[in-house]
Amino acid sequence: IGAKSKQPRTLVIYGFYEDENIALIASNFGQARNPSWYYNLKANPKCQVEWKGASHEYIAHEAAGGEREKYWNMAVSYYKGYELYAIRAAHRRIPVMILEPSK
Repeated sequence: IGAKSKQPRTLVIYGFYEDENIALIASNFGQARNPSWYYNLKANPKCQVEWKGASHEYIAHEAAGGEREKYWNMAVSYYKGYELYAIRAAHRRIPVMILEPSK
């Protein structure tokens, strides 16, 4: 749901699974600002994820401390480009959003 518009938003995004959780890296390719989906999830953490024909409900939160480092390192191990994005976006700390299944 859009942070300002309150309208449903759909996008394709790459995520990293660990058990039932999904980590999303808000790199925005190292641009000056975080991507709009980050602000949408901060304002409206309840979201739907469609994967392999199934839809599931998740609740998002921003990772901090050790949790952020764990998922950031996992993401970098899959895609080294995140390290370049971090250099490009040195003025901000790239957020890591964690989606946990809604209970």
